Amino acid sequence: IMKRVFLIVLMFLSYMSYSQSYNYAIFCKDTLTSKYMAGRAYIDNGDKKAAEFIRSELKKNNVSLLGEDGFQSVPLKVNNILEANLYVGIKNRKLELGKEFLVLGASPSCDLILKNEKAKVISTKAELEKLKPHKLKDKVLIFNLGEIDNYTAIRFLRTLKEESNTPKLAIIQGQDKLQYYTGRNVMSFPVVQLRDKIFSKKINRLKLSIKSEFHENYQSQNVWAKVEGTKYKDSCFAFICHYDHLGKIGDIHFPGANDNASGVAVLLDLAKYYAKNPAEHSVVFMFVTGEEIGLVGSEYAAEHPLVDLSKMKFLFNFDMVGTGSTGVAVINGKKEPEAGKLLQTINEENHWFSKIVLGEESCNSDHCPFVQKGVPAHFIFTYGCEYNEYHTVYDDGVELSFTKHIDFCNLFKEFIKRY
Repeated sequence: IMKRVFLIVLMFLSYMSYSQSYNYAIFCKDTLTSKYMAGRAYIDNGDKKAAEFIRSELKKNNVSLLGEDGFQSVPLKVNNILEANLYVGIKNRKLELGKEFLVLGASPSCDLILKNEKAKVISTKAELEKLKPHKLKDKVLIFNLGEIDNYTAIRFLRTLKEESNTPKLAIIQGQDKLQYYTGRNVMSFPVVQLRDKIFSKKINRLKLSIKSEFHENYQSQNVWAKVEGTKYKDSCFAFICHYDHLGKIGDIHFPGANDNASGVAVLLDLAKYYAKNPAEHSVVFMFVTGEEIGLVGSEYAAEHPLVDLSKMKFLFNFDMVGTGSTGVAVINGKKEPEAGKLLQTINEENHWFSKIVLGEESCNSDHCPFVQKGVPAHFIFTYGCEYNEYHTVYDDGVELSFTKHIDFCNLFKEFIKRY
């Protein structure tokens, strides 16, 4: 009877612990995606509000802060779009910002009116390759998505900022859900993204107004914390995630639930756990700014580390980890195969995820600056059909249920015990 009672109590305590962990992650996600956070970027102090929330949670959970009371100042360049309005057609129909149109974050301020304007239309890769930059002066360019994707069109347009003969306006149209891209610099012409294919070769009427503001030396911040190990205090495992997102334009904001409030929620939950249950090795937590404008925060952290990088046993970068119904992706998994195979072994023993896929080396996220310094690292994201929003106003987290949060955390707790 006593054994049964003990097992029941143990199961109840375990359930309570799991429930608290899950509820805490949801609380963090909901807080970070609120309108108060202003999209966690560089308008209305969104980045500072998010960093202060992270620091306050670390303090509340008795996690030791590094740096200046947890903060590491990071200078960055950013172009903020403060307002954007677009009217089309002879009836002057106003398009809905975020849902029907967006502007590229590197767009300059402008007040532009077009009437009966003939445009240069690009619909194929062959047409794109034939474009001669020096012949685009004061032209209106229209990119029809299909054979050309959004990324390719934007990449081409970014090359034109170096040219003296730049277009008057560029329009990218035919995107199902509009994805916003922030600006680290200012282009010499505006770029409009349209959900629908509104224009053909001729623009009867278009009125565009943009108010942007460029900051040459904006002061943002990383947040650093550490739980000291019980046995190997100088050696550490490290976790990193970016807390910044895309900010806001006028009255609309980009909540950034999966990208990357999910990663912040997981790291805060792990920090809370290790503060109560220290590992043999120290565990370092880095919440970095500026990922959305080019890994600025992680590059600064790697160049000015608050711990000895040579003592990092392994680093995990979490970005978009709010799902998991169909598995876990491990970028750099094949570059660091021993660690990758250990993750797979742990998962096979516990049946937490349907699969853990080891991917090729990539330098597309916050692990990269540390890898370049010789730190072994994996970039981790989860995937599943339960939630697929990315860089849109719809990434609000309402349906982001942290499907596999407990299993995800347990996977890395077990890794740290065994690696």
